[in-house]
This record gives sequence, C-alpha cells and structure tokens, in this order.
Amino acid sequence: MAETGEKVAPAAGTNAKSVKIVRWLGNFVLGGALILIVIVFAAATLARFDMIGKLAGFGPFYMSLNPARVLTLIGVLGLGFAFWRSTRHVAKLFLGTLLAGALTLAVYVLLVIPGGKVPPIHDITTDLNDPPQFTTLDVDDVSTGPFTQEEWRAYHEESYADIEPIIIDKPPEEVLANARALAEARGWEIVDADPEAGILEATATAGYVRFYDDVVVEVTPVADGSTRVDMRSVSRVGVSDVGYNAARIRSFLSDLRNAP
Repeated sequence: MAETGEKVAPAAGTNAKSVKIVRWLGNFVLGGALILIVIVFAAATLARFDMIGKLAGFGPFYMSLNPARVLTLIGVLGLGFAFWRSTRHVAKLFLGTLLAGALTLAVYVLLVIPGGKVPPIHDITTDLNDPPQFTTLDVDDVSTGPFTQEEWRAYHEESYADIEPIIIDKPPEEVLANARALAEARGWEIVDADPEAGILEATATAGYVRFYDDVVVEVTPVADGSTRVDMRSVSRVGVSDVGYNAARIRSFLSDLRNAP
C-alpha cells in the first residue's frame, strides 16, 4: 500500500502543475483578448465621433490581427494540452480563445479578404476620361493616392470596367431631384444641389468609424430628351477603400435607374 501511495503522489503533483499552467494560459489569453477588443472598440468609437482622426481610430483594428492570431494559437494549443492532461478549469482559456478567434475572423472578413479582392485605390468614377468634378467640396481633380494617374487608371479599368454612365429616360431636373431624394434617404449630407448646373454634391460615410467619402452626381441632357448620369465617389483618407466607393456607385445608380 505504501508503494501505491508513492506512485499516486507524483501523479497528483503533475495534475496540479497542469492545472496551474492551464489557469495561467487562461488568464493570459483572456486578458490579452479583452485588452485588444477594448482598444479596438475605444479607438474606433472615438474616431466615429471625430474625437481622433479616422485613420488613428481604424489603425488598432488592422494592427490587432497578428496579436489576435497569436492569442488564438496559444489558446488552441492550451486547450489541446488541457484535453491531453484531462485538466479542468478551462473556462477562461476557452472564452479567451473564442474572443481572440472572433477578433481575428472580424479582421479577415471586414478588411483582409475584401481588400484582397479590390485594387488599392479610393477614387471611383463612371468616366475615366472626364471624371465629374466637385465645385463646392475641396476634392482633387483625380485622387490617385501614392500612384501615378496612369497606374490609378490601370487599376480602375481592370477592376471597375462595369462602372459606367447610365441613361435614364427622364429630364435632367427630375433625375437630379430623384438623386437628391436617394442621397437624403441614405443619410448623406447634401452639400450642394444645383439643377441649372446639373450637379449634386454630398458627403457619405463608410463603416463603423464613419470614414468620410465625397460624392458628386452629374446629370447631362441627351438629344432625345433622356439624361446621362455620371457619378464619382472619393474617400478623403487612406489608400484602399476596400471597395466601398464602387459598391456605393453601383447601388446608387441602380436605385436611381429604378426610381419612380
């Protein structure tokens, strides 16, 4: 019996050590995940209400990817260790791994995957040869970011060939009025609406951070009494818009075409 007792003692000591390791990993992974989430949410919220810059508020989100992945990996390995050692007390480790994994997934779904499908540009237009120009808002003739105009054009032609002017069988004044109604329904800030010039300028927002994108809609009469509609959407900051401006133009022109 004495020999049996001597054999059990080391096993009990080993299990206690395993529990200690799992608890420490749980505190580390859960604490790290909570810190990341708080920083990301706080920065994004401050930027949303313009208390800090938009890029400063968005930065922690994409910079959280690697720390979140590391925490997720540590958590998964820790859970595997706990299962192998038949150790309890894994609640914190499981929750921390879940939160870190969710943050990793969010960065991939909202930024990495969409960003990989679109070019790194943020000025999208229906007319590359003669982009609609802003007369009230202070926007460059073409906002190419770090690229030359030729590079920007090549990116645009390759990915956004479907974004073209549309023809609507209505007079320009009616089309512009419909465009304004759609813009207001979307919550855009109308900056200028000039029926004589055939121009509508507005500011839209994108994402939780509410990045500011400037939009211009241009209506031009056609000889048969219909109206050609051009549109341009430009992000104020950043390089890639992750496809927001192109999606905005596609959606808006589709709704404008179908407006009663």
